[in-house]
Amino acid sequence: MRVLSYVLITALTLGGTLLAVFELSDVSDALIIAVSVSIPMFVVGPAVVGSLAGYWDHRSSTDSSRYLRWWLLGVVAVDVAGAVVVVLASVSAGAPVWVPVVLIGGAAVLLVIARPLGALFRRTEPSPSAYPVGYRFGLAELRHTIVVIAVTFGVSIVVVTIGVVVLAALSGDDPAGLTQAAFLAGQLVFTATAFAALLQSLPLNGLLRASAGHDLGRLRRFSKIVLRGADLPLDPAEQVGVVRYATVVPLALRFQLVYIGLLYTALAFQMVSTWIRGDLGILPPVFLVLMVAVLVWIVPLTLRRIRRATAYAARHADLVDIDQT
Repeated sequence: MRVLSYVLITALTLGGTLLAVFELSDVSDALIIAVSVSIPMFVVGPAVVGSLAGYWDHRSSTDSSRYLRWWLLGVVAVDVAGAVVVVLASVSAGAPVWVPVVLIGGAAVLLVIARPLGALFRRTEPSPSAYPVGYRFGLAELRHTIVVIAVTFGVSIVVVTIGVVVLAALSGDDPAGLTQAAFLAGQLVFTATAFAALLQSLPLNGLLRASAGHDLGRLRRFSKIVLRGADLPLDPAEQVGVVRYATVVPLALRFQLVYIGLLYTALAFQMVSTWIRGDLGILPPVFLVLMVAVLVWIVPLTLRRIRRATAYAARHADLVDIDQT
């Protein structure tokens, strides 16, 4: 189910992007950039709403219900802004009427079905009781995960190397074509590996949800206590849940760093390739600088949170039967 959702997100985003490339290319650079941002948001926004509805039971608390409502309103606002951009680009490019109708109508349909599909998916999720109190993501699971990520990386290198060789044979001695092929190869390798890391971390996300009883409001309190050092009241059951959360979240955060590093490397290949081609003006170097700034901020912050969570789990290990070694 999860794999299918990622495939659909990728396919819909690619389809919308190709439609924009063929029908909305004769517009200003500013509109091209705006459309390039809007189309993925048409797909990702409903996917986020559906994921929240699927992974969390919004009926479990008022905090969960309010949080889902905030996200839904935010996605609606982003989609409305994207619809305005698509209409402006369509008018500017003289595109057929069906182009904005397909893009905006598709976004509306996705938004309407997001919550019902999420609720349907939630019924297939393991209940919190499916994870015993002492259950952990052990060494065997970790080794399997590392092997899958490494194999994905290796297979991707082999596949894209074959592709580069074929492109080199077709392009002859064109150095520009070879350079672009090499950058594309790097982008594909690291993108595939990033999504492999993301998929392999899903069991950890299941454990985190189970620690809070699929209550998003409770999980946010756990996060404030464990990762930020907040002093919030907990009932006896929540005291056990927060320790389970603190035991799992350090590894989940490490996977998050791996995913971000791989994804940002893929984006860097894409931006450098665009920069060399001279496309999008000053945007590629600005984007690269912003990526570095985000990494400089998020990596130390995540490492601090990992240390806090590990220390919290060690201090309260007596509350649950979990091996801390």
